[in-house]
Amino acid sequence: MFVISKLFTYLFLPPGIFIIIFILAGIFAKRFKWLFYISALSLYLLSTKFIANLLLYPLENIHYKDNISPKAIVVLGGGTNPKDILKAYPDAFKREIYGLLLAKKYNLPFIFTGGGIKINEAKNIKKDVDLITKTCGCKIKAYYENKSLDTYENAKYTAKLFNKLHLKKEIFLVTSAYHMKRSIDLFKYFHFKIIAKPVGFFYNPTYDIWDIFPMEGNFHKSYKAIHEYFGLLSLKLRGII
Repeated sequence: MFVISKLFTYLFLPPGIFIIIFILAGIFAKRFKWLFYISALSLYLLSTKFIANLLLYPLENIHYKDNISPKAIVVLGGGTNPKDILKAYPDAFKREIYGLLLAKKYNLPFIFTGGGIKINEAKNIKKDVDLITKTCGCKIKAYYENKSLDTYENAKYTAKLFNKLHLKKEIFLVTSAYHMKRSIDLFKYFHFKIIAKPVGFFYNPTYDIWDIFPMEGNFHKSYKAIHEYFGLLSLKLRGII
């Protein structure tokens, strides 16, 4: 029953079912068979752990460290749900918790950066931080930047906040591991010196027999990696890196 359950999950739930549909469409199509087969192959490959790891490794294998004594912890936003008890999405929550742990360990201010159009991310994160610090009895000085809409603006408005607080731009930078490379490039562009503190690694080099099957989680990881590569290309085209 375990094997049948696994096969059903991998073959008849997305993305597996769509790969099968593309293959069947290619078999019965009178024209553009190659398009259906290429679509099936692409979706399959992007949904495998091997390809997801291949895309993620260059992004997450980052050990960046300037010769500094950081003056603050800077945590990048990653989305919130105002209806949840803990507002931050899972990836963002890891960033938040790791940032608070670092702030407590090094007795440094916790600075969160993240705005939003309809949802004010910084406002929601403040509720998380207040709840967590109150529950654990931690005293952490926290500041919130709430105007930024992307990583470029995270760095831009955080730089302005540092100027306002008269803080030296030497930081522990906390974000998801796959997002760290682009974040470092942007914060360096705004004259920060950085010790990278990535969290939430997706790259996982251990494999088993089930990894030959397509999985939604692997497609999600491949998507995150490809998004970062396009982001890095954008920085290159804009002359930032």
